[in-house]
Amino acid sequence: MQERATASRWMRRSAAAALAVVAAFAAPVSAAPCANGPEVLLSKVEALRVVFPRCERVLEQRRMLDDEERRALETALRRPLEEKGFLVYLGLGGEKGEQVDGFAVITNEIGKTEPITFIVGAERASGDSKPVKPAKLRVRRVAVMVYRECRGGEVRSKRFLAQFEGRTREDPIELHRDVVNVSGATLSANALCNGTRKVLALLDLCVAGRADDALIREARARGAKEIALAAGSDVGGAGGDAGARIGPIEARRLVMGSELRVVALAAESERDATGRAVQQALDAAERLDLVLSDWKEESELSRVNREAVHGPVPVGPELLDFLQQSAALSAATAGAFDPTIGALVRKWGFRGGPLREPSAAELASACAACGMAGVALDPVAHTVAFTRPGVVLDPGAIGKGMAVDAVADALRAAGVGNAFVDFRSSQRALGAGPDGRGWPVAVRDPFDADATVECFLLRDAACSTSGGYEKFVEIGGRRFGHILDPATGRPAAASVSSTVIAATGARSDALATALFVLGPERGPAVIDAIPDAAGLVVPSADGGRAAPVRTRRWPAGAASAPLPDSSH
Repeated sequence: MQERATASRWMRRSAAAALAVVAAFAAPVSAAPCANGPEVLLSKVEALRVVFPRCERVLEQRRMLDDEERRALETALRRPLEEKGFLVYLGLGGEKGEQVDGFAVITNEIGKTEPITFIVGAERASGDSKPVKPAKLRVRRVAVMVYRECRGGEVRSKRFLAQFEGRTREDPIELHRDVVNVSGATLSANALCNGTRKVLALLDLCVAGRADDALIREARARGAKEIALAAGSDVGGAGGDAGARIGPIEARRLVMGSELRVVALAAESERDATGRAVQQALDAAERLDLVLSDWKEESELSRVNREAVHGPVPVGPELLDFLQQSAALSAATAGAFDPTIGALVRKWGFRGGPLREPSAAELASACAACGMAGVALDPVAHTVAFTRPGVVLDPGAIGKGMAVDAVADALRAAGVGNAFVDFRSSQRALGAGPDGRGWPVAVRDPFDADATVECFLLRDAACSTSGGYEKFVEIGGRRFGHILDPATGRPAAASVSSTVIAATGARSDALATALFVLGPERGPAVIDAIPDAAGLVVPSADGGRAAPVRTRRWPAGAASAPLPDSSH
């Protein structure tokens, strides 16, 4: 079973935490998001209207940073920069609409445990359209777009945000210096300070000191998108009328012994239909549990475990899918992911029996029964048989991933294309999230309950994390993790946690387990050989921490591009 890659924890809590993560492996955050889900205060178009009140049009350009620019920003900010690029907005004004009336960037910064999405608008301190040297920009407006924390919401208020107006890079923009803190909202307030300083530094680097015609010409040459801000305009599906305003719909349900959470974004006019689609998607996960559960005697998997040793047993499409995906993923990982380890799991008492450390002879006997070579699957006849005694199917390393896939497939079938499915250790993202960049995910630090190791944006992909740092047992005064190595029969010991991004939840779930079992020495090469997968593994280290090991395709920076799709 996977540990939690906590959804919506986008973050490095501070510059110090970020440095620690990179250098010595900082720690993950484990606080749950607000029960009511993210509060979407402004759509993109509404936020742009706030910072460009005099403009009817805006140019949106994707500004990627080269290595020299990235180093310059990191030096200016005195902290690592998560983002590889930004969406920079130029407000178009003047008589002919060809003068730059300000700049803006939409950014994310972590508050306590959740990302705050906000826009920072800036203008030339001189107030005219001519280049200013030395370059100097001042904050025009700051507005919060999406707030996800349960506390600290006072930072959303105009009164608090007005403190940023007129600030330049010459100002500290720090709490207790030129920004008055709000009691109970320190971390959120600090996040807004950090983000505002970051945006000013970025804009000084990219646009300040340059003439309007050069900025507009370059933006259009780079394929900038023009956005209309006139009231009632329909821009990218996020128009300004009430019926088109986007908001979250959230539902939770207890499935497979854990909370399964879905957040879907929908226009006001589609909320009822989307709410029904979300509930029906959760129904799909419950139906899958009735098929795959190895706790329920009446499940189809339990029936196969009882009868398949005697001959072929007919199976339905869901169990056939489980067996086919499991066989392919077991082969791709050289057996490190093994759905036939049920006998081993039961020897240790991890399925409700008395906890005990098996003898060497017991482990050898149980290991002999493991491996998909003992499973004869007939995909044409839809039957399965066990070819040797002792085989017991266990869905623990893939079941939650398959559940998030079932939910995602049901949402797509119902026409819901922007949603996030969070099943604690496995997540699946549909669409581009609330701010159009992706759904923020962070990987918990196994050494610290209040920090995270890595953060990225997930878009039309899945993510799963395995770890023994929370789920473990004590036998005879010794601690044992719950993730077993099929080769030895004992808890895998080379890793503390592992995370995999892949095309589907089933693949990320199974591959995260395999990466954990194989460890940092053997695991990355296996993940690198799978086209739709990227992984991160934290090695075990006696008496201390070890730096995480990333595979070649692991996203370097804040945002991860969608990985190539892969067939089951």
